[in-house]
Amino acid sequence: MQQSKKLHKYTLQEDVHLLIGIKPPTDIITSDVSLLRGGRLIIKQGYQWDGPKCRGFWCKNAVRGALVHSVLYKLMQEQHIPTNCKDVADKTLLMQCIDDGTPSIVARLLYSMAKREKLTTSKQSPFKQTSTNSVNSSNC
Repeated sequence: MQQSKKLHKYTLQEDVHLLIGIKPPTDIITSDVSLLRGGRLIIKQGYQWDGPKCRGFWCKNAVRGALVHSVLYKLMQEQHIPTNCKDVADKTLLMQCIDDGTPSIVARLLYSMAKREKLTTSKQSPFKQTSTNSVNSSNC
């Protein structure tokens, strides 16, 4: 992960593969992210994001958690996965931060901030959504 001088703070230098708790009924593939039916999240090289949003301090161990959280929010905003997956996205942030060595109190602070964050979806998604391409609430 490299800090970028563009619109976003970070640019991913290589693909990231993770298993997460969201399993869509069909594969979701966009230009920079794939979420496969088995719950494998693939974030492609070149993806840009802002990093952890915690004022007052910077925690390098929270960068990957912020990456995954950013991607999941983007998938919800573009209506690839339903907004009721927000809780799973927020808990994924918490667990990823703890797994990467973020102090528990900092991870919980980031989680608390994420829980309060409002999620807005784009009115017109650039991707067509069909009833078979949505995740039901039991998959989140």
